[in-house]
Amino acid sequence: MPVIETLWWLFFWTALGLCVGSFLNVVIYRLPRDKSLRDPLWSTCPSCRHRIRWYDNLPILSYIRLRGRCRDCHGPISPRYLFIEAATALVVLLLLDAFFVGQVRAGLSRSAFGLTDRLSSDWPILAAHVVLFASLLAMSAIDLEHYWVDVRFTNLAVACGFFFHTLWTPVHSKEWFRPGDSLAVMSLFALVGLFLVWLWLSTRSPAQLSADLPEVGPEDIPDSNVELNDAAEASSEADVGGTDGGATDCESTGEVSAPARSRLSQLFAICSVALLVVLLITISFANLKSETVSHEIRAGLVLLLFFIVIVRESTVHRESDHEIISAIDEERHEARGMVLREFVMFLPVVCLALLGLWLMREDGGFRERISDTLHFHFRVWNLDLFQRWAPLEGLSTAAAGYVLGGALGWVVRILFTLLFGREAFATGDIHMMAAAGCVAGWPVVVLGFVITTALALAGWLITLPYKQARALPLGPWLFLALLVTTVFYEPIVNCTLISRALTVINVLILGNSQASLAA
Repeated sequence: MPVIETLWWLFFWTALGLCVGSFLNVVIYRLPRDKSLRDPLWSTCPSCRHRIRWYDNLPILSYIRLRGRCRDCHGPISPRYLFIEAATALVVLLLLDAFFVGQVRAGLSRSAFGLTDRLSSDWPILAAHVVLFASLLAMSAIDLEHYWVDVRFTNLAVACGFFFHTLWTPVHSKEWFRPGDSLAVMSLFALVGLFLVWLWLSTRSPAQLSADLPEVGPEDIPDSNVELNDAAEASSEADVGGTDGGATDCESTGEVSAPARSRLSQLFAICSVALLVVLLITISFANLKSETVSHEIRAGLVLLLFFIVIVRESTVHRESDHEIISAIDEERHEARGMVLREFVMFLPVVCLALLGLWLMREDGGFRERISDTLHFHFRVWNLDLFQRWAPLEGLSTAAAGYVLGGALGWVVRILFTLLFGREAFATGDIHMMAAAGCVAGWPVVVLGFVITTALALAGWLITLPYKQARALPLGPWLFLALLVTTVFYEPIVNCTLISRALTVINVLILGNSQASLAA
C-alpha cells in the first residue's frame, strides 16, 4: 500500500507540474508579443497557424513523439517548450520533497502514516508555493529575454498566498514562522495603508499619474517591448515559441554560433527530462525508507541545472539589452526625484504601520483583546484541515510576509538609487519579493535576497567575457535564490551566525514574541 500511495502522489504532482508548465509556455510566448491568452483559445502553431490537436499537446510526450516538429508544417518546435514543462514539474517535485518526503521544513506534518496523511492537513501551503514558483518561473523566462516583469503573475501569487494561509492554521504550523502579535498588527495596519494608496492611485487620471509618479520602464509594462518584438516576430514564429535563444530571436555573439546555441537548448531540455525521471525514482525510494541519494543531492542537482541555464541564457546578445540600458540612462537624471516621490507616496503606509506598533506597545486592554482575536480558532466539523482553524492568524502571517518582503525591496531601491543616482532596483523585482514573502514568509525573502546578490554577482562574472551589455535581469536570479532558500531553509537558518541574526531581527526589531525561527 505505501508503494502505491507514494507512486500515486508523485505522479499526480508531476502531471500537475507538467500541465502548469504547458500553460506557462503559452503565457511566456503570448504576453511579450501582446497576444491574448483567450484568442485563439486553443494552442496553434505560430508558423502555419494550424490548431494543435489535443494528442499533440501532451506535455513532453507529444514533443518526443513528433520529434520536435509541427505535424502540419514540419517546422521546428522550440526546445524551450520541453524545458519549461520539465522545469515546472521539477520545481513541484522539489517542493513536495522538501515539505513531505525529505521533511526538512519545520511547521509541517511529520505523520508516520504516509504522504496522504501529511498532505491532508498541509496541502494549502504546498499549493501556495506551487503557484508562487510557477509564477516566478514564467516571469524569469520573460525577464531573461525582454527585461520586464508582469505584475499580474505576482498578484495571482499574492492572492493565493492570502487565501491558502487563511485556510492553513493546524497546530503543528506553530513552528512555521508566524509573526508575533505586534508584527501582525503592524502588518495589517500597513495593508490598510496600501489599500488607501491603491484607492488614491485608482482615482488619478493617466496625466496626473505621470506627473505624480516616475515613468514606468520596460521592466514594468509589457507594451514597452511590443515594438521591439514586432520587428523580430516573423523570424521568431519560424521557431515555435521563438524564445529558446537560438538564431530566431537573437543576434550572434561571435563566441557561440546559432546552431551551437540551438544544440545547447536541446541538451538542456533533454537533461531536464532525464533529471525529472531520476528525481521521481529517488524520491520514491526515499519515501519508502530505502537507501537512496540524500535530499541535499536531489535538490542540488536541479538547482545546479537551473543555474547553468540562467547563465547560458544571460550570454545571449539581444536587442532588448540595448533597449533597457537606454531606458535606464534616459531616466538617470530623474532617478533620485523618482524614488523620493515614491517615498512620499508610501508615507501613509509607514505612518499606519507605526500607529499599529504604538498601539500594541501601550499598556491597557487593547493588546490583550487584539491577541485573543488574532488567535481565536474555530473547529469545523471533523476535517483535518480545520481541527484548529484561526483565520486571522493565517491572514496576519501572509500580511507580515507581504509587507516585510516588499518593504525590504523598496528600502533597497530608494537607498541605492539615492546613492548611485540611477535606478538601482526595479519595481517588478519588488513585487516578486512581496509575493514570495506572502507565501513563503519574510525570513525566506531576507535570506533569498542575500543569496540573490551572490548568485547574480557570480553569474555576471561568468557571463562578462561573452556579453558586452551592462544589463542584468535580476528576476531569474531572484527566482533561483528564493527556491534555494525554500528547499534548504532549515539547514541555512541552523547555521549559528544566520540563526542569531534572524533572531535579533525577529525579537528586537520586529517585536516578535517567538524566540527563534529555527526548528
